[in-house]
Amino acid sequence: GPFPAAVIIAGSGPTDHNGNSPAGGTNNSLKMLAEGLAAEGIASVRYDKRGIGMNTALGGSEADIRFGDFIADAAVWTEYLERDGRFTETAVIGHSEGALIGMAAAQQAGAGRYVSIAGAGRPIDEILLEQLKPQLSADLLEESEAIISALKQGEEVGKVSAELQSIFRPSVQPYLASWMVLDPQQEIRRLDVP
Repeated sequence: GPFPAAVIIAGSGPTDHNGNSPAGGTNNSLKMLAEGLAAEGIASVRYDKRGIGMNTALGGSEADIRFGDFIADAAVWTEYLERDGRFTETAVIGHSEGALIGMAAAQQAGAGRYVSIAGAGRPIDEILLEQLKPQLSADLLEESEAIISALKQGEEVGKVSAELQSIFRPSVQPYLASWMVLDPQQEIRRLDVP
């Protein structure tokens, strides 16, 4: 060394530091990415997000978690690597939801490089509606649109149909609202690194 280093940020849902999730199964995608980087002389840090895997206790109440918490955590890891003399330049690599987290964290921490793996190019409210349209009845789609509109205005919705609880339950609404304020197109414009 010193070696270049990367912070690898997992995607949405209960995805752990290796890229595995109860819903998606075991694929070790992020572990394999880290191993591939290591083979090229690039060190990396992977971590479980708040409330996931080894950091389950760090999550606290779902109602208290905000998108900015994940950005702050990624920024802390990036800053740590930036200060550590064993490493040269630090990159931030984010997958899916982690790409937007990483984009903001790279700005905050002054990372030297940024990599998006399947990161969204549109705000999450647009993506959610696109994903829900083919799956929901007209009534549930209308309710979803109203909920998303309220969340974008920073307002929580107390009454949510049973069919929509998995997506819009009251305890996750503050998180969704805090995510909806970020537009990937605006965030990437602020990031002036390779």
